[in-house]
Amino acid sequence: MKISVILSTYNRANTYLPQAIQSVISQTFGNWELIIVDDCSTDNTEEVVRSFKDKRIKYHRLDINSGSDTKPKNDGTKLSDGGYIMYLDDDVQLRPTAFRKLSKLLSTNPSIDVVYGDMWIRPVEKPGIAMDFDRQFLMVRNYIDTSAAMMRRKAIFDVGGWDESLKKFVDWNLWVRMVKCGKKFLRLPEYTFDYYIHEDTKSNKVKTDSYFDPKYGMTMFVPTFDPAGCYIELPYLKKLTDPKVAIFTIHYDRMEYSFSTYDDIKATTKYPFDWYCWDNGDGLLMEWLESHTVFCGTLRKNLGITAASNKLLDAIVEQDKHDLILKIDNDVEFQTFGWLEDIVDLWKRNHMIYVSPYVEGLYHNPGGAIRKGYGMIGDDLVEVTRHIGGIFTAVWSKFYEKFRWTDQMKHGNQDIEASHAVCLEGYMPCYYPKHRICHRDGTLGQENKYTSYFERRKAEKNEC
Repeated sequence: MKISVILSTYNRANTYLPQAIQSVISQTFGNWELIIVDDCSTDNTEEVVRSFKDKRIKYHRLDINSGSDTKPKNDGTKLSDGGYIMYLDDDVQLRPTAFRKLSKLLSTNPSIDVVYGDMWIRPVEKPGIAMDFDRQFLMVRNYIDTSAAMMRRKAIFDVGGWDESLKKFVDWNLWVRMVKCGKKFLRLPEYTFDYYIHEDTKSNKVKTDSYFDPKYGMTMFVPTFDPAGCYIELPYLKKLTDPKVAIFTIHYDRMEYSFSTYDDIKATTKYPFDWYCWDNGDGLLMEWLESHTVFCGTLRKNLGITAASNKLLDAIVEQDKHDLILKIDNDVEFQTFGWLEDIVDLWKRNHMIYVSPYVEGLYHNPGGAIRKGYGMIGDDLVEVTRHIGGIFTAVWSKFYEKFRWTDQMKHGNQDIEASHAVCLEGYMPCYYPKHRICHRDGTLGQENKYTSYFERRKAEKNEC
């Protein structure tokens, strides 16, 4: 696999740049291109670059100084064509086997998106911070240097590039956004490059607050961005579009609930969605569903939640155009406005959530499952749990690329099965108390109103 190395530089032609370039040329792995992006230097950078007679080196100069290394990195990425990408600062020096070892780690671990090595600091001759990947610790402290990481090309394009609005902690910001996009990291516990301390480093030029944390035994830095709330995708390497939403609903008799739930959805959100439905009842809803959905189906008998859900998911995934997939029961009553707009916004900040509005009026487990913790996504509170009930779930469509229900009970443990699966895949189940829903008429009210329906369901629970 070809490695594209993007080296951003500014006015270091006579100090560190030549050794950075030479460290690439000296690699024991030869399938690479080095794209040097000059941020409108005022020294002899172009002359120094062109003195290296290697056809794998490409020089690109910006017309106006950007004031940061993020635009040069994004511009260099657009010019690259390698399957693997690495970003090199102009004041570091790669060790000769860095390309070979990092690329081998990527090629032999197809589920990994980013690999990174350790840093040696010169001239003080000491190691930089080094630790195995810990996504929770990454939210409070960066430990992966820009020049330490090699990534798959798709990883950087999926998040839309480097944040050009930031002046510092740009690598920290990139790793956080990748983690919230579900990217997987792996450390190579070997020194892959040397970092040179000098007066002109970004850390000296851009001051930030720091403090010593006795719990971790190290200096911590106050980020210039919000790790939990920053948006994942940026427009520098991709065109951003509004996330597309699919909602799927299983209907089983109780036609008035289906009508009311749809009216509720349309009245309480203006965000566009495609509605996919399956009629598990006698088929009397089909004419109405066909006029309100993009897909509906029925066999005029109860297939059960598993079979009906899987049929709808097959239809949604086959379209391959939705970012978020919501499961909403046909007896949901929405009690707040703008719920879908806000759930989409949560997803844009963290793709790895499995979320439901707060569920009121539950007879057996009021408010849903026991909370394991609380957190903020931007300005919004979420209540973390291990289980989300089946009345309402919203999750990234990527989850359903592999998951289908296997529970054979017509009314069984489908919500438990799904909650367990999302946890195994690294998603965070959470309730979103800003918005509230409930079962129409309440649990006891439904049982009194539709006695025969619930008796039938009780009998079906014993059918496999």
